[in-house]
Amino acid sequence: MSSNLTYTTLSNGLRVVVIPRMNAPVVSVAVTYNVGSYSEQPVNTGFAHLFEHLMFEGSENVAHGMFDKYCSEAGGDNNAYTTFDKTTYYMSLPAHQLELGLWLEADRMGAFGIDEEALQVQKNVVLEEINQNVENSPYGTYSRVLARTAYSNEAGYSWEVYGEPKHVASSTLQDVRNFFTSFYRPDNACLVVCGAVETQEAMRLAEKHFGKIAPQGALQGEKKFAQNYRKGKGYARVPDTVAADSLFCSYHFEGYMLERDVHTADVLCSIISDGMSSRLYKKLVYDEQIASEVNAYVDDRRFSSLFTMYAIANGKEYSCDALYASWQAVMRDIVEQGISERELTKAKNRIKTRIARTMQRVSGIADEAAHQALFFNTPERVFTLADAYSDVDAARVHDFAKRIFTTENEVRIDFVPKE
Repeated sequence: MSSNLTYTTLSNGLRVVVIPRMNAPVVSVAVTYNVGSYSEQPVNTGFAHLFEHLMFEGSENVAHGMFDKYCSEAGGDNNAYTTFDKTTYYMSLPAHQLELGLWLEADRMGAFGIDEEALQVQKNVVLEEINQNVENSPYGTYSRVLARTAYSNEAGYSWEVYGEPKHVASSTLQDVRNFFTSFYRPDNACLVVCGAVETQEAMRLAEKHFGKIAPQGALQGEKKFAQNYRKGKGYARVPDTVAADSLFCSYHFEGYMLERDVHTADVLCSIISDGMSSRLYKKLVYDEQIASEVNAYVDDRRFSSLFTMYAIANGKEYSCDALYASWQAVMRDIVEQGISERELTKAKNRIKTRIARTMQRVSGIADEAAHQALFFNTPERVFTLADAYSDVDAARVHDFAKRIFTTENEVRIDFVPKE
């Protein structure tokens, strides 16, 4: 894939990336802010996610409800998401509507446009979302319990992205205004335009609509993370509205700024959980038939990541301890014997295929390029994501497993049926 990419920084600090892709008459606009739940304070959690909602409530020149209307009437769609480390807003439009998309995004970056009514509406929406997805959903409290069990209170990862409902409910207009000034500013963001655009024209429009936005005050410094914020030997037992015991085990490893660990974790995760021939599925579901569902995933974060596996018991006769014993056998075999070349090749092929699918969409390219620009200052890395896995060999995966799969590094959470 050609790396026909242009990267510059405007005088106000906004990073701008333009990636022409002329194979379809569409364009994707992504704006990523360097703010997530990690940026919050322990007494004011949930603000990053609340703001994701508030940014659709209106801005200086776009009235309430009109952002989506302008976008959809132009033939486009838009959405956003919030993680521990960033908040991204993305929009897909017909190529000739690029200026509309840039104007919409610049208008809500340029000035605080939230009023008391909009704040109350979105507070209620977010609180209902927490109620549905956390409080009244099976395993809904898992992320909250994991955050508290895996990290000390000083860490920005010791609460989940939703935050505490009481903090969301008590937030004031001045609170969110301060949050906007601190984080929603050009020198804390990256704009990516990808699609059927000419580079010079896209840059001209970016300068026209974003260049006049002046940052207000000093940029808030990044919160520090200390290694002792991680908590090992963690355990929690959660009675929940579930039909059978369910086991979750997480293991600390380095954040994605240390890429070597993240790429190795991806490969190990695929070997453990991808498909019916994976180690977890074969032992717990196929051979022993003690689990109805198994999986593993890599929760990669900027400063501290987690490698997590889970298993849901195949009936009330199987306990979390039984699931844990079988998981321990899978883990012990990898730690003692390592992995095969066949498993390694299969995992790397799966990962590279997944990356290739992302790179087939201009929205996928835009999202990833924004991430690479914001955190690594090298958006062109978006074209070499798959190459980073070429150096992952069996010995590296074996060493990684031996390093992270220890009792001192483990956080175990048991979900059990309520009496």
